[in-house]
Amino acid sequence: MSRSPTDLKPVRTGRYRYSKLRWRILVRAFDAAGGLVAPLWRRLRPPRVVESPRRILVVQLDHLGDAVLTAPLIAHLREAYPRAEIDVLASPSNHEVFESNADVARVRIAERTWFERSPSRRGLLGEVWRLGSSLREARYDLGIDVRGDVLSILVLAIGGVARRVGFAMGGGSFLLSDVAEWTPGRHEVRSRLALLEPLGIEPDFGGRALVHVRDEDRAEVAARLLEAWPRRSGRRRERPSRAISGGEADGRLNAEQFRPHPPMLAVHLGAGTAAKRWPKRHWKALVERFLEDGWRVVIVGGPEDPPLSRILAPHDRLVDWSGRLSVPQTTALLERTDLFIGADSGPAHLAASAGALSVILFSGTNNPMQWRPWSTRSLVLRKRVPCRPCHQKTCPLPDHPCMTGLDPDRVYRASRRWLTRANRAEPARRPTPSRGLEIAYEHDFNPAS
Repeated sequence: MSRSPTDLKPVRTGRYRYSKLRWRILVRAFDAAGGLVAPLWRRLRPPRVVESPRRILVVQLDHLGDAVLTAPLIAHLREAYPRAEIDVLASPSNHEVFESNADVARVRIAERTWFERSPSRRGLLGEVWRLGSSLREARYDLGIDVRGDVLSILVLAIGGVARRVGFAMGGGSFLLSDVAEWTPGRHEVRSRLALLEPLGIEPDFGGRALVHVRDEDRAEVAARLLEAWPRRSGRRRERPSRAISGGEADGRLNAEQFRPHPPMLAVHLGAGTAAKRWPKRHWKALVERFLEDGWRVVIVGGPEDPPLSRILAPHDRLVDWSGRLSVPQTTALLERTDLFIGADSGPAHLAASAGALSVILFSGTNNPMQWRPWSTRSLVLRKRVPCRPCHQKTCPLPDHPCMTGLDPDRVYRASRRWLTRANRAEPARRPTPSRGLEIAYEHDFNPAS
């Protein structure tokens, strides 16, 4: 007997953030035992007191999009502690975000983490011990767990980090020296910046979650675009690309000074889990619609993402660059696009960093108010289902209604209206991230416009 969305109930996590009941039980037991032992341990070994940290470690062991949302935290740490060395403990899937950041002195890459898409539990505690032990020689004065995760906090404790800041909702709060306030449903950028409050740092919520892009990356992307679509004589000259606004490229032109014509659409076809993915047949219908309108289409993403070029017939205005661009190069490409469309995944956050006009297809997995890209130029589209948020990696329903219910025609029409609205807005009135994040849904503007 098949089930419907009404047969399922949203997952409520309660005191602890974990969606799986067994993790909540384990963490509760760990906290109960640790709460009894911690006071005695502090008497036997008083914590090292550091007035002004000289060595700081940020722990970010999860995914690409999560790493993008941590960029404002690192910028505030650099401003508050200009002479400190800021290191990041990163994962194989997100380290490029931090390696391109001049505020980061060193990126430590964990060989494996418990946030992998298909993690193996074998040897997990051994990996926690190995990671923690590898930090001891550095003698970090300050460590920040941005995720709210008991194992990450345990790594900081094993590593002998003097001052440890994090959230209690992930468990292990007895191992922290400073516990930040956790607000359910708050956007992840705001939650990360809340970690600064115990340090006496008052965060500014304006600005982008910036992925740093070098001029060399922009030049490489410009050269690839020219190779794919050579410029033709007589093409009209257009306004400069957004690539020269913001970040370290202020005041400098990139290699190709003007936006390509006809307009360019970037799409990301994949997502980290099956529950977040839009059906391939929907992607095929949408991309063909834009190609019929005369758009150029670039497919971005990693080598694990599905190649739409195997579904579509070859087209002179379609290129598949999935797995061929680095994270900074992908961001440089998104700086030049007229529109980005993708699911709730890493490239959507790169598009927000690039200031690209975006349409994000949200499943019922997460709360978009908490996890949407940090940009007022991102439009969220979703199919409302009673089982959201489910926090599932794979939809238990056979028809996956939250994503199959997002019709390609609806996505196309909403995307064109979103583009029209942005083009009509006066530059002085156009919303920017510095004015604060206001979530935009399809129903926020007149469908007839």
